[in-house]
Amino acid sequence: MHTDPINEPRPARRKLATGLLVAAAFLGGIFFVASAANLLGLTDLLPGSIAQRVEQTEAIATAEDLGRAFTQVAERVNPAVVQIRATQLIDRSDDPMAGGNPLDFFFQRPPGMSPDAAPDVEREPFARSGLGSGAFIRDDGYIVTNNHVVENASELVVHLFDGRELRAEIVGTDPFSDLAVIKVEGDDFPTIPFGESDEVRVGQWVLAIGSPLDENLSNTVTSGIISSLGRYQGGNNSISNYIQTDAAVNPGNSGGPLVNLRGEIVGINSAIATRTGTFNGISFAIPVDIVRNTAEQLIESGEVERGFLGISFEAATPSLRRAYGAGPGAARVANTSPDGQGREPAKEAGIRTDDLITAVDGVALIDSRQIVSLIANKRPGDRVDLTINRGGKEETVTVRLGVRPENLGGTAPEAPSAPAMPEEEPASMEALGLTIQNPTRAVLQRYRIDADAVEGVVVTDVERNSEAFRDAGIVRGMVITEVNRKPVANREDFEAALASVPPGETFLVRVQRFGGGQSASTLTALTKPG
Repeated sequence: MHTDPINEPRPARRKLATGLLVAAAFLGGIFFVASAANLLGLTDLLPGSIAQRVEQTEAIATAEDLGRAFTQVAERVNPAVVQIRATQLIDRSDDPMAGGNPLDFFFQRPPGMSPDAAPDVEREPFARSGLGSGAFIRDDGYIVTNNHVVENASELVVHLFDGRELRAEIVGTDPFSDLAVIKVEGDDFPTIPFGESDEVRVGQWVLAIGSPLDENLSNTVTSGIISSLGRYQGGNNSISNYIQTDAAVNPGNSGGPLVNLRGEIVGINSAIATRTGTFNGISFAIPVDIVRNTAEQLIESGEVERGFLGISFEAATPSLRRAYGAGPGAARVANTSPDGQGREPAKEAGIRTDDLITAVDGVALIDSRQIVSLIANKRPGDRVDLTINRGGKEETVTVRLGVRPENLGGTAPEAPSAPAMPEEEPASMEALGLTIQNPTRAVLQRYRIDADAVEGVVVTDVERNSEAFRDAGIVRGMVITEVNRKPVANREDFEAALASVPPGETFLVRVQRFGGGQSASTLTALTKPG
C-alpha cells in the first residue's frame, strides 16, 4: 500500500506547524525588540550583533535620505542651468595672448593656426571661443553669469538643458563684482530662486552645477560643503567677500550656480585656488546678496550704481588695535576723498584720518576689506551707520553715501628737494628692535626711497622677533615722521620724543612708505619697554 508523501501523519504535521510558529514568533520578537529599543533609545541594552545591525540600518537610511535630497535638488535645478559659449574676434595686431592674457584659462588659439602663419593671414581677425555657465533667474530669459565669461564677446550662444541652442545678448556687465546678465528670447524658462546670505552657514551642504572643462560635460553636478565665509582674495577696490566651498569646480563652471538643499542660489561660482589650473579642493562663489542686488540693477538699467563712502583705508596693525582696544577687523582711515559729484561723504559725517572703523550697520568687521562688500550693496543716498574708534573711544556716525567716482586712482604730492646732510652712523634703538638713520641722500638712495627728501628718520633695520616688525608692521625703508603725535624731523627729535614716553606705555608712531613714485602714510603703535 503506497502512501502519498504529501499526506503525512497528523502528529508530524502538527509538530512542523508548531515549529514554524515558534520560529516566526522568535524572529518577530527580535524585530519587535529591536524596533522598540531603537524607539526608546535602549539599543545599548540589546545584544551586540542586533544593536550593530540597528545602527547600520539607521546609517544607511540617513545616507539614502541625503542622497534623495541631492537627487531632488539636481532634478529641480538642472533644467535652469545653461552652458554659455562666448566667441571673441581678436585682431592679431592686438592679440593679448602674446603678452599673457588672464583669459588664457578659457581661450585657445584655433586648431591648426600657427603663430608663423603668412603675413596676410596674420592681419585678419580670428575667432577665439570660451566656455562658461549661467542660470536662469527670470522666466522671460534673463541669465546671470560671470563678467569674465562674456567680457568682450562678439557672439554668445546658450545651450539649454533640453538641447536647444539660443543666441544671447548682453544686458549689462559689472567688472567690480565679476557679474553679468545676458538674455535669450522666449518665455516660460525654468528658473532658480535666490536664497538668503544670512542663512548660509559653514558646514552646510551645497551643489555646484555647470559645464567644467568641456562642452560635452554640460550640467555636471558636484557636491560639497560650505568651507568658510567671508574669504577676501582681492584688494580694497573690488568685491571679494567670497563663499569658500569644496564642491568640485573647474574652468567652465564659472558663472554657474551654487545651490543649497532647498534648490536656492546661495552663490555664483567664480574662482578656484589652484596650482595646476584645475580643481584642488578649494573654490569660491560670489554671495547671493551681491548677486541679487547686481543682477536686479543690471536688468533695470544695464549698469550698477554703488554707494561711495569717500575714504581710503587699510587694515589697522595689531599694535595699533591693541593701543585703541579695537577688534581684529578694524580698518584705519588713511584719508577722506570726494565722490563722483565732489561731495566728501565721510568728511561731512565727521570721520577723520586715523579713525578706526570697527563695524558697519552694527556688523563687526572680521576683515577690514569687508567694508567694500558692505558698502557696495548700498546705493548713493543710502545712509550707513559706522562704528569708529578714535583714540580708544568708540562712537557711531551716520554717513549719507555718495556716488562712486569712475576713477579712484590718485597720485602723491611731489616731495621737496633734500638739503645736503653729512653721512652718519645709524643709531640702534635696541629696546624697540629698530635701527634708524637721518634721511641723507645716500640713505634715501640705498633704501630705494622714491623721493628727493623726507622729514623723519629712516628705518634701516628691524629685528624679526620684535614688536616693531611682528605687530607694528614696520620694515626697512619706512620713514618715521611722528612719535606720540609729535613731529620727528631727525634722529634727535625721535630720541627726545621717545624719552618723554614713560616706560611700559604704548605710544603712537606714524610711518611713511614709498614705492613706485608714490608715498602713503600709516599709523601704528609701539610699547616702550619697562
